[in-house]
Amino acid sequence: MSEVVCYGELGVDNIIIVPHVPTPEKAAFPTAEIYRVGGAAANTAIWLAGWGVRVTLSGNVIGGDDLGRQLLSWLRLFPTLDLDAVERRAGVATPFCRILVTPDAERSILVYWYPKTPRTPLCRQLLDGARFLALDLYGGEERLAAARMAREAGVTTVVSDVVFADHPVLPFTGIAANSAAYVRECFPGVDVRHHALSLHAVNGAIIVTTDGPNPVRVVSRDGKEFAVRPPVISAVDATGAGDVFRAGLLYGLLQGWPLPRCVCWATAAGAMKAQRLEGHAVPSPDEVEALASTLEPE
Repeated sequence: MSEVVCYGELGVDNIIIVPHVPTPEKAAFPTAEIYRVGGAAANTAIWLAGWGVRVTLSGNVIGGDDLGRQLLSWLRLFPTLDLDAVERRAGVATPFCRILVTPDAERSILVYWYPKTPRTPLCRQLLDGARFLALDLYGGEERLAAARMAREAGVTTVVSDVVFADHPVLPFTGIAANSAAYVRECFPGVDVRHHALSLHAVNGAIIVTTDGPNPVRVVSRDGKEFAVRPPVISAVDATGAGDVFRAGLLYGLLQGWPLPRCVCWATAAGAMKAQRLEGHAVPSPDEVEALASTLEPE
C-alpha cells in the first residue's frame, strides 16, 4: 500500500549540455550528454522512493521499444516504487525529450510522442491507503478525473502549474506548486503574489510559487503568507527541479512537519537537483536536511 500515487508523465530525458542554443549560422558543440528518467510524475516518484517512501507510479503508456526497456530498468532501481500500474504496450513509442541545457542551467526542449501517447486511467484501487496524489496537468480529461477521484477518496491532490483560477482541477486541489516563470508567461506583468492569493481564494488550497533563485512564496490554508529564500548554488541543469521540489514538499508533509519546514526541505531538495547532472542518484534525507537546516522562513 503506497503513501503517494504519482500520476502523469513518464518517459526518458536526453540531456545535452551545450555552450549556447544553436542557430542557423552558429553551431553548438555539446560538452556532455546523458539519458535518464523523465516526466514530472516519474521524477517526483523516484526521489520520493529514493527517500524510502512507498510510491505508486502511473500515467502514460510506455512502449515495448528500447527506451521503454531502459526506463523500466531505471525505475526498478527503487525498491519502494510500485510499477504494477505502469502499462507497457507493443507498437507504442516511449515518449522522450531532447533537452539542450545552456550554462545558465536553462533548457530548450524538443518533445517527442507525449501528446500522442495513450494514457492509463487512474484506478480507484490505487488510492486505497494513499495520503497524497501527485498530479501533473500535461494530459487530458483523465487528469481531472484523477483529481475528482482523489477528492472522493479523501486523498490530498498536489498539482503542478495550475495557474488559471477557472481551471476545473483547482477546486479539487489541496496544494498547488507553481513556477513563477510559467505564471508570468501566462499573465505578462502580473504580480505573482497577488496571483497566488487569487488562486487561494478559489478553495483555500496551499499555493506555493517557486521562482528560480528568488524566494519561494507560500500562501497557507488559512491565508497566511511566508517566503523561503533558496540557497546560493551553482546550477548546472534546472530540468526536473520543480518535480523534486514537489517530492520534497510531500516528504515533509508525510513526516508531519509544519508547512514552513516542509517548504525549506523542498527548496533544499530542488536546489540539490539543479546542481546534479547524473541520472538517478538521489541524495539521502540527511544530506537534504543538512542544507534545509540552513534555510529560514521569512
